[in-house]
Amino acid sequence: MKKALPNFNEVFIFERFGKPVVWDFYAEEIVKFANNKGLVDSPKGNLVRLKLREWMSRYLKEGVSDDLLNDLNTALRKIRYAKYILPTDICPSDTGFPQNAYVAQYDKIPEPAQYAADDFSKLLTSGKLKRLKKCQIENCENFFIGPPQAKWCSKICGSKFRVRKKRKRDSL
Repeated sequence: MKKALPNFNEVFIFERFGKPVVWDFYAEEIVKFANNKGLVDSPKGNLVRLKLREWMSRYLKEGVSDDLLNDLNTALRKIRYAKYILPTDICPSDTGFPQNAYVAQYDKIPEPAQYAADDFSKLLTSGKLKRLKKCQIENCENFFIGPPQAKWCSKICGSKFRVRKKRKRDSL
């Protein structure tokens, strides 16, 4: 299996017009965006959502497989990276010395498939995907990050499930 980047504790940074920008990463933001509850709708934004949902569905089906990683790395290779030496206030280190970092260059906004792969890679490398789930209520397609026992994306879906269960029980 080929790896996109060497073993590295990742700080999420992108470069915009020659300047590195640290992204305050919140996994819930990416999942919320994938559920169509984020940024303003646009044709490219909708394609990013669709691709991101495909990555998340695939992860839930097969886990972190070699095929998933190879496909993800193939998509990530299309994003240009620049190597930076970052100070310890941006990228903390055990040694106290500045660290190497690979920074995604977004001078030109990447294609939706690459953008989605980049966002999904952030979720994957953050360790947050171990809590990724898909709502179990019929007709709800939402993803969410929750505790191991969680089954629904919201209180509304949980309530729908309990009401349906009670109505089914009462009709017998």
